[in-house]
Amino acid sequence: MKMHHYLRQWGLDVSTHHAFVLKTIRQTIRFAYTSVCNKAGHKLARAHAARVDFHERQVTWLGLHAFHTVLSRKPQAYARLLKVLGFELSLARHRQFRKRFRNVVVDGLSTMTLLCF
Repeated sequence: MKMHHYLRQWGLDVSTHHAFVLKTIRQTIRFAYTSVCNKAGHKLARAHAARVDFHERQVTWLGLHAFHTVLSRKPQAYARLLKVLGFELSLARHRQFRKRFRNVVVDGLSTMTLLCF
């Protein structure tokens, strides 16, 4: 919901600048994946045998799903963006992750009820 707060503060009209917001979402997801991979390669992580056991597509699906879920709490503000995110989640390359990460999604949604929108 931080993104919602930032967009409101900036006064950005999401319906006209949805491409910018979508690009920002994709960059955020990519940054999170890259950051985890880099941290797993550090000296301390190697000393403790840390390893990254997921692929970029998996992280992309989880990120897209998370943004779609959170932004769908304000559907009138993000209608166009939600349509694009929903389409991406329905692509064949992402469909396999719905079953695989069902438990992860359920656990995440249980904490969302505590958030105030």
